Amino acid sequence: MLTAYAITPAGPTVLPPGDSHAAETAGWIDLYVPTQEEEHLAEAYLGALVPTREETQEIEFSSRFYVENGVVFMTASVLAGLDLGHPVLTPFTFAVSKSKIVTLRYEDMKAFRQFLAVAPKPDSGCGTPAGIFNGLIEAFIGRTADVLEHVAQSVDRINSEIFTRKPSERLRAKRLAVLIGAIGAQGDLASKARESLASLERLAQYAAAMLPDQALKNGNGARLKLALRDVRSLEDHVNFVLNKITFLLDATLGLVANQQNQVVSVLTVASTILMPPTLIGTIYGMNFKDMPELGWGYGYPLALGIMAISAIVPFVYFRRRGWL
Repeated sequence: MLTAYAITPAGPTVLPPGDSHAAETAGWIDLYVPTQEEEHLAEAYLGALVPTREETQEIEFSSRFYVENGVVFMTASVLAGLDLGHPVLTPFTFAVSKSKIVTLRYEDMKAFRQFLAVAPKPDSGCGTPAGIFNGLIEAFIGRTADVLEHVAQSVDRINSEIFTRKPSERLRAKRLAVLIGAIGAQGDLASKARESLASLERLAQYAAAMLPDQALKNGNGARLKLALRDVRSLEDHVNFVLNKITFLLDATLGLVANQQNQVVSVLTVASTILMPPTLIGTIYGMNFKDMPELGWGYGYPLALGIMAISAIVPFVYFRRRGWL
């Protein structure tokens, strides 16, 4: 889908979709899962080829950042699908020239919708292609910050459930399995956020070096530097969160191992307690002919008493040592 916007000092305004000259008079064209025809229109508008989806997903620096016919192409990996519960990293491409900007995306993003709601407002700073570029970068950074805040809150709840409980309370195996799954999900989301931030940092650095000087005037250069500082501060925060997630995962796995050790310990103690009575019962169950104890009148209750004492003595010993 191709959406054309006119860029006014107040911000971007959507042009009528039926206008055949919209793609020529627009200041900003947004391509969302474009058709081949829409790509050709955008290429004619820019004077440069629009990268394919496969090219935007390449990890090589030269495939994501380059200049063609005076147009600066930059691709970042941005978080999407969070509202649907299936977070993914999707490429988002900027093509910026002196007076035009084209954006290319393949996923619906909440950050993009939030930007469209703010951009037309006065003093949004989105009255130029460079302003739209900075506004989108700031929207992506703000959305990533919201994601990290949510992850940090979830990690704090997991930490509270694991460590803030009474000594007598015990987390059952099923609950521990659920916690491990939750820790893994938050770790995956935080890892995706860190990868997105690293991608945005590279994009901001490249933009500061390669965008035309005209595009960085009127405070846009300062906004780009501030966005780069925000990205770096968020990278420090996400590294802290990931370290905490790793600690919680190790602690949870330690609880699982501890519970398993307790079960093995109980079984070991039980088998040790029952070993002497079993030995005595086995001896008197051999039924040899010459066994003088078989003729004793009190042999049977005496054997039972010895078996009970041989079980009680190790039980009391283990209890005093704190093994039970």
